[in-house]
Amino acid sequence: ALKTESKEQRRQRMISEPLLRLIIKMAIPTMLGMMVTVIYNLADTFWVGQLDNKSMTAAIGVAFSFVSLIQALGFWFGYGSGNVMSRALGAKNDTEAQIISSDGVALAVGAGIILTLIGYPFARPFAAFLGGNASEQLLLYSTDYLKIMLLAIPFSLFSTTVYNQFRLCGNVKDAMIGLLIGMAANMILDPILIFGFQMSIVGAGWATLIGQVLSCVYFFIHSHTQGNIPVSLLYVSFKKKRLYHIFAGGAPNFAREGITGITSVALNQVAAGFGETVIAALTVSARIAAIGYMLMIGFGQGFQPICAINFGAKQYDRVKKAFWMTVKIGTALMIVSAVFLAIFAPQLAGLLSTDLEVIAIASLILRLQCISFPLLGFYAVSSMYMQNVGQYFRALLISISRQGIFYFPLLFLLTALWKQTGLYILQPLSDVISAGLAIIIIKKYRFPNVSIRENH
Repeated sequence: ALKTESKEQRRQRMISEPLLRLIIKMAIPTMLGMMVTVIYNLADTFWVGQLDNKSMTAAIGVAFSFVSLIQALGFWFGYGSGNVMSRALGAKNDTEAQIISSDGVALAVGAGIILTLIGYPFARPFAAFLGGNASEQLLLYSTDYLKIMLLAIPFSLFSTTVYNQFRLCGNVKDAMIGLLIGMAANMILDPILIFGFQMSIVGAGWATLIGQVLSCVYFFIHSHTQGNIPVSLLYVSFKKKRLYHIFAGGAPNFAREGITGITSVALNQVAAGFGETVIAALTVSARIAAIGYMLMIGFGQGFQPICAINFGAKQYDRVKKAFWMTVKIGTALMIVSAVFLAIFAPQLAGLLSTDLEVIAIASLILRLQCISFPLLGFYAVSSMYMQNVGQYFRALLISISRQGIFYFPLLFLLTALWKQTGLYILQPLSDVISAGLAIIIIKKYRFPNVSIRENH
C-alpha cells in the first residue's frame, strides 16, 4: 500500500519550510548526483585515454552522441511522468500519481526493448553515421563500444525514468543513491575490465552495462519502500489525457537531450573533416565543461520538486521567490566554475588524454566556453521553471535553443567562415544568444494574478 502519511509529510515540508534552507537541502543530493554523473561520463574517457590511443578516445565521443539520444528518451518519460506525479501529490491525488508512474515505466521499458532489437544488427553503419568514419580504426572501436550501449538501452531507460520520478516527487536521497550505485560499479569495473581482463574499449562498455543493471535493481526494490510510488505495470492506463501530459511535459527534456545528441552527431561529422585529433579534443573539452554545467543542472533540479509541488498547491508566490533565489545562487556557482575551469584547463585536459595536440586544442575550446558560463545559471533554471508550472511550449523553446535552434545553424555557418576556429567559438556564442531568448520568455510569463518579478 502507498504510504500516504510519509507523502503528506514530504508535501508539507515542500510548501512550508523556509525556502533557502529547503532549496539547499534539496539541491545538495541532486548536485552530488550530477557530479557523480560527470565523473561517470569521465570514467570511460579517462581509463580509455590511458591506453594512449586517440582513436579509442574519439570512439567514446562518437558513441556518446548516441548515448545522449537514449538519455533523452529516459528524461522524456521520467520528467513527463514525474512532473505530473509531483503535481498530483501536491493536490493529494495519490492514485493518479501511481497510474502516471506505471504509464511512464511501461513506455520506457517498451521503447528500450524495441530500440535494442532494431539497432543491434545495424551497429556498424550506425557508428559510421554517428561520425565514426574518420578512419577504419575509429569505425572498428566505435562499433564495438556501440554494440554494448545498444544492449544497455532497456536498463538505461528504466533507471533514468524511475530516478526522475523519485526526484521530482521529493525523494532526492533514494534517487541519488540509485544513481550512485550504478555509476560507482561502472567506475570500479572500468580499470578491472579494461586493464585487468585486457578487454580494452569493450571493457568500458561492459562496465557501463553492468552498472545500469545494478541501478535498475535498486530502483525497483526501493520504489516499494519509504513512501515512494511502487514501480508496477498493474496500474498502466494509457488514456489520452495522461499520455498528453507525459509526452508534452517531458518534451522539453527530450528535446534538449535529443537535440544535444543530434548536434553531437553533426559536430562529429563536421569535425571528422579536420581529423581524429579534433574529434578527440572536442570529446575531452565537452567532458570537462560538463563539470561546471552539470553542477548547475544539479542545483536547479533541487528547485524542481519545490516548484512543481508548490504550484500544484497554488502557492504561486513561493514558486516565484524560489525561482529567483535559485537563479542568483546558480549564477554565482557558474562564475566560480568558469574561473576554475579556465585556470586549470590544460591540467584537466591532461587527465583525459596523453596526446599533447589534443590537450592544447581541448584547453583552448574549454577556455572559450567559460566565457558564457555565467549566463547558464539563468538559462538552465528558466527551462526547468517553465516546465514545472506546465508551460511546456515555453520550456521547449528554451530547452532546444542552446543545442538546437541556434547551435545547429551556427555549426555550419561558423565552420564555413573560420574552419576549425568556428568549432571552438560555436558553444559560447550559442550560449549567449540562448540566454537572451530565455530572458525574453521569462519576462513575458505571468502567474495567475501574480507578476513573475520579485518585489524588491
